[in-house]
Amino acid sequence: MDESFSPTIFLYGMALVLAVGKAFTLTIWRTLPKPRPGLRQEMVQAWENRRLRKQAVASQVQHPGKEPTAGEPLKSPEAAEREPHAPMPASIDR
Repeated sequence: MDESFSPTIFLYGMALVLAVGKAFTLTIWRTLPKPRPGLRQEMVQAWENRRLRKQAVASQVQHPGKEPTAGEPLKSPEAAEREPHAPMPASIDR
């Protein structure tokens, strides 16, 4: 048998070549740009974002009959007495 060829060294060498090749392959695949989602999914996401934006804008609109908040000054008792009160529902007499 020829002493210059060692199967152990050959196996370790092949394992090293495979490990280095796999490491380079994974590094290259990680750095590649990710594929974009399909057009249908993009449209659904755009519609959802638009709907949420419109809801946020609608909730920020100041309503004229809203309750006073902590940041607003309270009215004096005289001003509160002059202010018209909410009408009471008419009772139905039978």
